[in-house]
Amino acid sequence: MLKRLDIRVLSHLICDKPINNFREEDFLYYDKDGFELNSAEQAYYHKMGYPLSGCLNHNCFQQTWFVSENKNLIVDHCVILQRCKYDHEALRQLQHLMRTIPQANLLIKTKAKWGFDFALDSIDNDGNIFEIIHIEYDNLDYHKFIDMMILFDIKIRHTDWIDAAAKILANKDKWQHLRGFEQNNWKAKFLINWDKAEYTEKSN
Repeated sequence: MLKRLDIRVLSHLICDKPINNFREEDFLYYDKDGFELNSAEQAYYHKMGYPLSGCLNHNCFQQTWFVSENKNLIVDHCVILQRCKYDHEALRQLQHLMRTIPQANLLIKTKAKWGFDFALDSIDNDGNIFEIIHIEYDNLDYHKFIDMMILFDIKIRHTDWIDAAAKILANKDKWQHLRGFEQNNWKAKFLINWDKAEYTEKSN
């Protein structure tokens, strides 16, 4: 139904190599909540050899986790996300840069964190699409994240998502009037007993 791909989750997320020729504008658009990387961060990640992906139209250190093998299920996205902290030579460089580029301090304070993001849609024979579930989970603790990732991995692989889609559709009157994240929260509670659809951590 959904196929799991090979992924690699690093326990020690760090950028420690310095970069040449930064501009002040490279430090704009720092993502304080998620995993999207501004130009300065992308340069550090490239220097470290971390793979960056444009999935979700964002430049992130992310890997596709599950894909669909069923024509009636569309994995809008299912990714593992990782964000690094800065140390050693990279940290010393940022500490020097913040004298003239204050936004460099945002990278200095960045915490390592891990996350997953899963959005699954259903499509019928007439081409109508609706969202089955969309959840996000972050943690600043590697071991707690791995525990949750394993539990959710089992949930993804052992759930009959065609049946789940049918149940969501049968209960449309209970969620279609809800706005924004309240719809996601209702579906998360109904299908996997999460009180809310998003558990996220600040980046610094």
